[in-house]
Amino acid sequence: MNMRSLLILLVPALVAGCATQRPVALQTPAPVAIAAVSPTKIVETRYEVRGYRDANDPSLRHEAHAVYRRTRVPDNARADYQTVPSEVAPASIAPLPASDELKAELATQKAITADLRTMQASMAETERRMQAQYAQLVREGGEAMKLRMELEAERTHSPAAGTSAPVATTTADGSEAKW
Repeated sequence: MNMRSLLILLVPALVAGCATQRPVALQTPAPVAIAAVSPTKIVETRYEVRGYRDANDPSLRHEAHAVYRRTRVPDNARADYQTVPSEVAPASIAPLPASDELKAELATQKAITADLRTMQASMAETERRMQAQYAQLVREGGEAMKLRMELEAERTHSPAAGTSAPVATTTADGSEAKW
């Protein structure tokens, strides 16, 4: 089949498919019965909001302002009924009262911090000593490698390489070294 005959068959099928209609419900749902509610009134509560930076856009700063909240209360409530915003000061402004438990915890934390600092200094000193020992081992290893190469060079250059006599080594005080 070529493309033209395919289009001739597809277009009427698509148009016929889109023309179908679904049946529409003719019954409306029954209204929901609402119980009789006592009359109410609205009381506004004022909240003071401090200045803050917008969480979605840190370059945007909101200045301090008041926010009002409407609360619906029964109409038979007292006339002087007002909602009062809770005033909780942040911990930075009103710290917790000092207590013996808090003092003990702070003393424990200070002791732990002092111990950690002592351990940190000890570890730094141990690390420094280990690095010095490692550097010394590297130097000695290089010297040992150099001496081994010199010894091998002497063995290959000596005329009687296979019949070498044992060499007696002496220490600084003149006594013979024991291996």
